[in-house]
Amino acid sequence: MIDIEKARHLFQEAGLTFPNIPERFSARLKERSEWVFSTRKIVMSPYNLQHYITESEETEVEDYVVLAHSGHGVNSYAIQYYLVQGSLRMFLHLGWGGAYMNSEETAATIQNCFSMADQIVMAERSAAKLQAGGRLLVVGSDFYGSYWLRPGESIQSEESDRKQPLEVMSETHDWLDSFT
Repeated sequence: MIDIEKARHLFQEAGLTFPNIPERFSARLKERSEWVFSTRKIVMSPYNLQHYITESEETEVEDYVVLAHSGHGVNSYAIQYYLVQGSLRMFLHLGWGGAYMNSEETAATIQNCFSMADQIVMAERSAAKLQAGGRLLVVGSDFYGSYWLRPGESIQSEESDRKQPLEVMSETHDWLDSFT
């Protein structure tokens, strides 16, 4: 069984939707450790969301996908789906697997966020203005705040504390849709 099929099977057994990983990454997705799949080497735990955001903003990184489940303690567990592709930098860090989390609710949230992620990927391809050089950053996290930045914008910290991942993703999609 190839690694993407292992990941798909793992998610299915856990009752989770599997994201539509762009085809160009499918064959390169490798199991790096238990519940960690990636097209790149993992030098920092995917749980460290800020590391991946900062890296994508401050350095040139090759396009990649990370799909993982990690965490610590009793209730700080999350599914991470990070996609860096062209001008899009999307980082989802969605609560799942904690002792006090409602598994049905969190699975539904993950399904909705993965569905919206697919729509963002499709809309981003159509938004020629982004292709011209800017980077679109989308961060959806149940733990660390959610926000999105158009090319050239910077974060307003108070904004990230009030929004849910799906709300931010919907706003991003609507903005991208305005270009088509």
